[in-house]
Amino acid sequence: MKLKKLLSAAVASVLTAASAAFTVSALNDGEAAYCFDTNAALTEWQTYGSVEETGFQAVQTTLVSKNGNGSLLVSENVPEEPENRFGGMYIDAVALGLDSFQGCTVEMSVLLCENAEGFYDNLSLFSDGMIWLTSTPETLSTSEWTTVTLEIPQNATNSRVGFTIPTFLPHKGDIVYIDDFSVTDPDGNIIANKGDYYAKEVTSSEKVSSRTNIILTVLLVVLILVIVGGIGLIVSSAIKRFS
Repeated sequence: MKLKKLLSAAVASVLTAASAAFTVSALNDGEAAYCFDTNAALTEWQTYGSVEETGFQAVQTTLVSKNGNGSLLVSENVPEEPENRFGGMYIDAVALGLDSFQGCTVEMSVLLCENAEGFYDNLSLFSDGMIWLTSTPETLSTSEWTTVTLEIPQNATNSRVGFTIPTFLPHKGDIVYIDDFSVTDPDGNIIANKGDYYAKEVTSSEKVSSRTNIILTVLLVVLILVIVGGIGLIVSSAIKRFS
């Protein structure tokens, strides 16, 4: 009986592993206030500060995205360090139908561009109004998206949120991609998308990859069934042997 219990536990472990292999995480695609999949809502964003001195530009692109079909590509052209070192890009609370951002949580996802290491020293998510608040990523990756979060206190009636100019060092080129800029109100409700969400277009190569994944999944299922069947035979033989 003891052997039977051990073998039954082994079968249960295999089935549990198989179940875990097919668990898929749900993506909140299209929930962010600004998805940057199109140019539809870019007019709501404003720039300030040393944008001209740094050659600061933020354009919508479909080259890279975390969710949806695009993101915001931030680049600079800084011939020499400017005297005035401040500025960035922001939205007003009224653009999202809010009186202020007090008690809100703001997030954005950031991906570092190739060859831009060391040129995001000034990048931060910020809020301004009653008080100046920032949240700065410690490190950024060129292969994985980093989520930057800023919580605004209940008593801070700040009217702006946005991100700062990434660097004031001499640099020419793309620096970061920004995607899924979201705002959650004090009641925990995510502010609805402003009309710039567009589902990611699936290319032919991605379709081929999907078919390949299906084939691999089927093979995995067959392999698991073979393993379970083999364990079943061992169990059956053991029971006959010790009965």
